[in-house]
Amino acid sequence: MDRMTSTTGILQLLAFAAEPGGGNPAGVVLDAVDLDAAQMQRIATDLGHPETAFVGERDGRRVAVRYFSPGAEVPFCGHATIATAVALAEAEGVGPFTFDTAAGTVEVSTDRDAEGRVTAGVHQRRAASRRPRARGRRSPARHPGATLRRPR
Repeated sequence: MDRMTSTTGILQLLAFAAEPGGGNPAGVVLDAVDLDAAQMQRIATDLGHPETAFVGERDGRRVAVRYFSPGAEVPFCGHATIATAVALAEAEGVGPFTFDTAAGTVEVSTDRDAEGRVTAGVHQRRAASRRPRARGRRSPARHPGATLRRPR
């Protein structure tokens, strides 16, 4: 993985990056416990990525995650979830994580592929007030993970 060095504590990743230079950009802040919503919004706006994920309170591998676009907080973002899972797995080791988001609880599994890259799969448990999932439940998709971007 390439590391962005310009801002301490803020990772810039490319999620769904099957090859170098591909993927969707996302910001990830792994320690946002002391940030309020206005600070998170300012960071997301400054980064300018479609979404930035902020990891808040933690209980082991269960984490609170908030997502901000440059203009507003959003309840969920798939590529920022994958990027966050990969960043956490790189820091703490592969295995399952549980993300508590505004859209509900999201179960994330991480593993390493044959080349040693972290991959992530996501399965969202729907909130009770939402429509039930269609028949024929699918397995969580495995995604190639994310790579950290280098400054230009």
